[in-house]
Amino acid sequence: MAARIDEFLIDVRPQREWGWLVISYLFLGGAGAGLFLVSLYLEHLWAGVLGLLVLLVGTVLLLLDLGRPERFWRAFFRPQTSWISRGCFFITLLFVLGVIELALQWPGLELPAWLSEGTTLRTSLRVAGGGAAVLVMIYTGFVLAPSPAIPFWNSAFFPIIFFAYSLLAGIDILILTSPMLPGPSLDLMLLERNQNYLVILCLLLVLSHVSVMSSSAVAARESIRLLTRGRWASLFLGGVIGAGLIVPLLLALPVVWEAQVQTVFALTFILALLRLFGDYLFRFLVMRVGLYDPLL
Repeated sequence: MAARIDEFLIDVRPQREWGWLVISYLFLGGAGAGLFLVSLYLEHLWAGVLGLLVLLVGTVLLLLDLGRPERFWRAFFRPQTSWISRGCFFITLLFVLGVIELALQWPGLELPAWLSEGTTLRTSLRVAGGGAAVLVMIYTGFVLAPSPAIPFWNSAFFPIIFFAYSLLAGIDILILTSPMLPGPSLDLMLLERNQNYLVILCLLLVLSHVSVMSSSAVAARESIRLLTRGRWASLFLGGVIGAGLIVPLLLALPVVWEAQVQTVFALTFILALLRLFGDYLFRFLVMRVGLYDPLL
């Protein structure tokens, strides 16, 4: 009971509206969009298909979180004022453009000259699809950032953090599924080297956010206390920072530059699992330490 009482010592109140379904959407939606974005860069059809499937699963979980899922269409009606409404449009746009792009990549499909690879229209479609993926990756950060009632969320860091983590998770899903995906083989060593840079970026962004929030409003300082010294300290320091970022970074550094391909795959499989665990745990903790500022 002591850990739960800690949450109320300074009259702050934890948010309870968003639970595990929303947390799972934040993870799967971001990872799916990140994987689709990577597939455009790699020009890998089946990685793109997998990315849209992951996004679809996340979107279904988000709909299940609604009290009346059959009324989801109402979420489209407030794009002028609501980032949730804008997010609905971003997700729809990504699905539409993503399906078109993947259809155009389908093996054996004969395309007219104006739709062939390298044309202005084809390049524009690909750029638009990539832009829609980026919007899906960052919009949830904008959903949280304009939240003055929950100071820990009220930060410009969140859209950037969610983008970096989504890209990290997308590549990790690609690494884990690479032996099962049809199409051209993937350069796992190159992917793992890129992951090292993303891990460093995520680490710097998360620590910067923690540093800024530690001198912010009352509820934000309590959120930081819960993450670093309180109820959630072991999960944040040991899980998000340790197992999810630092351990994969340290284990990968001596290997990705000199190892044999077989060794790299065995190790990157483990590293990908650790990073995905840290990614999901980060989003879980962001929801759990979202505290309303005291009224008085």
